[in-house]
Amino acid sequence: MVRGVLEINLNLLAENMAKIRKILPPDVRCLAAVKTDAYGLGIEKIAAFLGNKKHPLVDGFVVLSVQEALEIRFLHIDLPVCVLSPVLAGELEDLYQAKAIPLVSSVEELDMFQRFAREKQYQQPIHIKIDTGMGRLGVWFGEIDDFFTYVRGCDRLKVCGLATHFSSLASDPAFTQLQLERFREVVRKYGEAGWLNHASSSFGIDRFIGGTNAVRVGALPMGIPEDHGLVKRLGLESIIRLSGLVTLVKRVPAGTKIGYERSYCLARDTKIAVISLGYADGIPVSLSNCGEVLVRGQRCKIIGRVSMDQVMADVSDLGEVAVCDEVVFFGKQGQEEIPYCEFAQRAQLLMRAAYLPSFSERRIARKYIPEIFFEGCASGAKNYQSFFSSF
Repeated sequence: MVRGVLEINLNLLAENMAKIRKILPPDVRCLAAVKTDAYGLGIEKIAAFLGNKKHPLVDGFVVLSVQEALEIRFLHIDLPVCVLSPVLAGELEDLYQAKAIPLVSSVEELDMFQRFAREKQYQQPIHIKIDTGMGRLGVWFGEIDDFFTYVRGCDRLKVCGLATHFSSLASDPAFTQLQLERFREVVRKYGEAGWLNHASSSFGIDRFIGGTNAVRVGALPMGIPEDHGLVKRLGLESIIRLSGLVTLVKRVPAGTKIGYERSYCLARDTKIAVISLGYADGIPVSLSNCGEVLVRGQRCKIIGRVSMDQVMADVSDLGEVAVCDEVVFFGKQGQEEIPYCEFAQRAQLLMRAAYLPSFSERRIARKYIPEIFFEGCASGAKNYQSFFSSF
């Protein structure tokens, strides 16, 4: 019996993507960031949905690793796939098999790709990463002239795009604008027709896209965090919902200190529900004594320390609670909802706009809504085509 379920609503994902595309100029392409297993939601299912051949919802993908690029190609997706992290020498064969596009930051990388492509007798497409102020990957924007001079001598490499990454998109719009201006100058000087020039990620696509023709979107189509201004403005809905089950209901007298380290003292005689998920399932320990869950459509406080595979909640104010009742950690239940952003804030998760805890697939089942999409994918059934007819 499944003790935890992470639901991913593909209907809402499609609707969110449609709303995002509406605010983008017609000539700006949309690249889906499905890095780190599509933020923990399953790269195979998410990429198969967004990049399906019948009705692709995006124009390409960006991933962190060559392995993720291969996973997309295994799905028979022909859209462009860009690898954001540096490619290592031991990954060149897989890069070749994946027909993926690396982002190049150094002359040493150029030499590596040039040697391998010459051995294989093919042209390796590349994007050049420009460091406009992040200080991490990329060629420093002030040194780009010498770099392009070197690139022109690499006969086995084909530049087909430019990219940069904003360091302070949410906190410093003035510096972000400066980064964009630096990038636009490089595009103006060296860009060519047909190149993909991408700078802005999810939460800058309404402000920082001038002079570019592509954007990278990751967390935004998921509708998280729900309290972000752009999410609200576009009317995006969270596509994720996490639930577990009540496994035991018991009464404990007032004054009892419960859980590991006896961290919570009961102020009253308390009815406690033991819940089937814990930190091994991705429930942060930081929710101890401060988080909330939904039981029978009502909020109930998490009490005691979050254990490896169990959580306790105070259900004293509920009229009735039974074993196997559904418990929601984030998402809707009845008329009540715990938004993911609230779950993340209470758990003190960093980068809540683009971060999901690691929800163990061995312990938490994935439920994709509607499952019929993937049945259609496999069988070629008519329902595969009809699924997209409403979008």
